[in-house]
Amino acid sequence: MRKNLSRYLLILSFTLFINTIKAQTQSFKPAFDTLAVSNQFEYLYSKSNSFEEYKVISKSGYSLLKKNSLDSIQMYKQEADSHLQEINALKSNLNSTNSEIENLKGELSSTQQLKDSISFLGADISKGSYNAIVWGLIIALALLSVVLFSMFKRGHQVVKSTKARLTEVQEDLEKLRKNALVREQKLARELMDYKLKHKPNR
Repeated sequence: MRKNLSRYLLILSFTLFINTIKAQTQSFKPAFDTLAVSNQFEYLYSKSNSFEEYKVISKSGYSLLKKNSLDSIQMYKQEADSHLQEINALKSNLNSTNSEIENLKGELSSTQQLKDSISFLGADISKGSYNAIVWGLIIALALLSVVLFSMFKRGHQVVKSTKARLTEVQEDLEKLRKNALVREQKLARELMDYKLKHKPNR
């Protein structure tokens, strides 16, 4: 009778423990949906059970955190690819603009050797007016080059920052995976030792 009662209490305790773990697991997703990846680590840690000096992390919570981390990494990769495409487009525009500036400089040199009266688009204009037009175009293109270069530089900094963030997230995820594996192995050994100590004698 006492043996049956002990079994019943053990089964009841185990059932309550499983239900508690399930309830905690179901509560992870809504919280994770509103938190950044770094805060999700802290939230999972705070919601994990304690066992002596260890923290017991639920598998579903760990899987959800891993999925969110990988999704964030994929998003950072896509952002990095997008920024690289923008940078390549800006480089192409900058090269085209520089080529146009060189062409205009060549035209300016040739016009300096012409007479005071120059035929421009079918109309005779003075050399000073012609030079003013050409220099206006050069200045406009130079300003455009400066703007494109600043956009390129900013895009490069964004890509660099994104790569650094991606590396940091990957390192954090790897550390978490290693720590979780070590903890899981320790807990498995302790559970085996506990089972061996409390193995019922038949």
